Amino acid sequence: MRSIQSLSAAANITDTSTTQINEFQGTKFADDILKYAEDFRFLQQVVNVDTSILNTKDASARLFVTTSHLDVTAAHTEGAERTYTEITNLDSVTVTPTWDLGAIAISKEIVKTCAVDLIELAKYMIAQDGEKKVETAIATAVITGTNNSVFGGDATTYQSLEPGDTITPDLVKNARGLIRADDGKPKVLAINPEQETDLIKYSDFNAVEYGGREIVLNGEIGKFVGLKVITSNNVPAKDSGDSWGADGHLCFILGQNDVGQWGQTLVWKEKLTYDYEYLKRFVNHYIYRDACYAVGLLQQNLNCLIFVTDT
Repeated sequence: MRSIQSLSAAANITDTSTTQINEFQGTKFADDILKYAEDFRFLQQVVNVDTSILNTKDASARLFVTTSHLDVTAAHTEGAERTYTEITNLDSVTVTPTWDLGAIAISKEIVKTCAVDLIELAKYMIAQDGEKKVETAIATAVITGTNNSVFGGDATTYQSLEPGDTITPDLVKNARGLIRADDGKPKVLAINPEQETDLIKYSDFNAVEYGGREIVLNGEIGKFVGLKVITSNNVPAKDSGDSWGADGHLCFILGQNDVGQWGQTLVWKEKLTYDYEYLKRFVNHYIYRDACYAVGLLQQNLNCLIFVTDT
């Protein structure tokens, strides 16, 4: 065990020398601060959630899925024993969560001289970052594991995309059809706000109506060719650095199988938790985030990627 003398304060502490933070010292101005508008929980609404290894010593979760329709033999000869059918259409995916252990440290000196409530702001920022990392993990699982793809315009690859290859009703219908061809039920179209202006100009778009019986998802803006549309900054942007022929976004349709399961499962080993403490020996405020999770792709054909440009 380390002695008190051997302990030292961590690096990267927000203090009076932190870039931009010192600009908030010594001047009286409005107490409000505009928090950066990022998405919190959007894609987490359209995944299966597995908590089987919460409060256990297990490091992984094994998720089971049926990979095809089981053709059960029905033919029978009178007076003879039945013909038995072997179950051979089961598969499994092992998902091993990884740890997310974040922390922010803020010195007492800057807290006492800053016009902004840095502790409250740090709580917001660390929670925002934690949720965004979960959202990114879901998007990554969908994008890296899905075979179904459609491309805007006459492009056949993302390298051949050109300006004008934007999202259209026909493109979304084609994507929806690929999911239906595999006995899936397309449910949600996830787009970036860049694609919202393209969608709303079509008659196929119906703005969301609040107050109805149907549950409205967080970020839902309406329906497009029968799909719920959620807009989120967590739908990834792409450009020439990603070898795309033109700047755009990788949108996607998410579907369910016949029993209402999504194609991806969010496995929690430890759900997002936050904590705070003030340590006198370091004269610092500390905000912590703990979590352990991973996203497993169970049925890749329940999803379809949509490669489109922004303009």
